[in-house]
Amino acid sequence: MNNSLLFSGKVSSTRFVVLVILSIAMIVADVRYSAFSQVRPYLTLLVTPIQVVVNTPQKMFNWAGEHLASREGLVKENQSLQSEILILRSRQQRLESLQAENVRLRELLDASQRVDEKIVMAEVIGFDQSAYSHRLMIDKGFSSGAYVGQPVLDATGVLGQVVETSAYSSRVLLIADANHFVPVQLSRTGFRGILRGTGSVTIMELMSVPRSVDIKKGDVLTTSGLDNRFPSGYPVGVVRSVKYTQGKAYADVEVVPLAQLGRSRHVMLIEKPKAGRS
Repeated sequence: MNNSLLFSGKVSSTRFVVLVILSIAMIVADVRYSAFSQVRPYLTLLVTPIQVVVNTPQKMFNWAGEHLASREGLVKENQSLQSEILILRSRQQRLESLQAENVRLRELLDASQRVDEKIVMAEVIGFDQSAYSHRLMIDKGFSSGAYVGQPVLDATGVLGQVVETSAYSSRVLLIADANHFVPVQLSRTGFRGILRGTGSVTIMELMSVPRSVDIKKGDVLTTSGLDNRFPSGYPVGVVRSVKYTQGKAYADVEVVPLAQLGRSRHVMLIEKPKAGRS
């Protein structure tokens, strides 16, 4: 048994030596005499699968590394773009707000040019609203000429009147307040009446309108000037609906105020001559 193993080992060693010598001889023959130039392309085909198998793990590792790096870069870039989008949206909103304010100021300037009386421009700095009471605070007081009873307008219509003043601020009672009344006149027919606030900034009520009065939806109401407080001719509201109830002597007339109640930021104080103040 031992002799067989020894003999087998000697044979293997001999074969290895022969293969080494043969390999060296083939290399020398190919280098010096190009003995295998004809068959080298075919030998390459045999070696290629081995090279592919050997190189595949390294290529997969490199691809995975590049893929992860690329994905991480895309994630960071996406986060950066999202942040830029938020910043740009914020700036756009600010720009839109400034543009809207610019439009309102231009409207107010146009409205002030149509006012015959002397005016004082003011800015709203506070708003006090409850179920039926609607007041706002402006940044002009008696040091700027504001006085109790002074009419207040915005760019689209009558807003209210000053009911309280301090040195540098005043409180304005809006026409929507349930305790506010404005003498008005129907522009189309000349009918005069009293417009009362209902506590809602969207609806007012024209009081004591006889059924015989010619009034309809879309009619414009302006100040009549009969209270010696609001100058005549300033727009107040538009008739929204006229309803007649069986057995009632007066019609139910709802009016939509023209002023931007609760939304105006800049307003005008109408300064009347002292002799006309009450």
